[in-house]
Amino acid sequence: MSQRKKNIRLLIIWMILVVTTVLVYFAGGPSDRLSIPRDLFALQNVSAIDQVQLVSTSQQNTLEFSGGGWTVNGRYKADPQRITVLFAILKQNKVRRRVAKNRTAEVDSLMTVSGVEVRFLADKETRKAFSVTGNPDSGLSYFREEGGESYVVEIPGYRVNLAGIFELDENGWRDPLVFDLNWANLQEVNMLYPGREDSGFDVIFQDRHLSIRQLPQSDSTKLTDFMEDLSLLYVNDYLHQEELNNWQDQLRTTQATIIVTDVGGNDHTVEFFDTPGDNELIIGRIDSSGYALFDFGKVRKILRPRHFFEVREK
Repeated sequence: MSQRKKNIRLLIIWMILVVTTVLVYFAGGPSDRLSIPRDLFALQNVSAIDQVQLVSTSQQNTLEFSGGGWTVNGRYKADPQRITVLFAILKQNKVRRRVAKNRTAEVDSLMTVSGVEVRFLADKETRKAFSVTGNPDSGLSYFREEGGESYVVEIPGYRVNLAGIFELDENGWRDPLVFDLNWANLQEVNMLYPGREDSGFDVIFQDRHLSIRQLPQSDSTKLTDFMEDLSLLYVNDYLHQEELNNWQDQLRTTQATIIVTDVGGNDHTVEFFDTPGDNELIIGRIDSSGYALFDFGKVRKILRPRHFFEVREK
């Protein structure tokens, strides 16, 4: 599933969680006949949580809060929207019922094959722990206490596969936003076009004013739009190493390189390569390491030549 589709699904879940916050507050009144609390797997005070461990048979991921924000496995910045969804689910989930006896074996098998052990910690102390799996066909989510029984868990009034957020791999947790542009910390942006050097240019930010070093004057509207498009550049999908085999033909020629430099002299780069025949996607390499797929239409709005920004005489 593409990053875009995943983002849409998670956005829908997030909207549902927001809409149902008030409803959840009033849910679970006297008519609730469960012998266990409906908030068995919920944790209301999540502000102290600084680490989340997610372990399955195929992967292990650790989300950790360290000063500036959440990271994934100590390597990448985490997607703040998905962190928000994760904690919203933790706060608002409710036990619907125990798993029926005739479904116990099926759920146990799901837990063994695709279940994720989740642990929420604060100062290295576990505050909440459980295992979770889901059935995408039925939309049901199953949570299990450590060494205990399994339950159908939901956001009251909706049938959403809550397990999906816990099953994300490392790339799924990564922040899809490429450049965290902060005008106060921006020094310059370099646009490099191999073999077409006269199309390249440098955007500088001085005295609260954007300009292009190579032009005596530049179209301020076009330049502002360019910087806005650059600041909203998102990854569609981060690629695993084995997935690169499908893109070898596109990696032979570099179309452009974008270098964003902050006032501390730190460079953040993206290199864009050739597009496949459909021109819907383009592959890029971020900071000379990880590869990702981008929406070609959005990238094309950024890969402007220098003359595009020249002031036209009226």
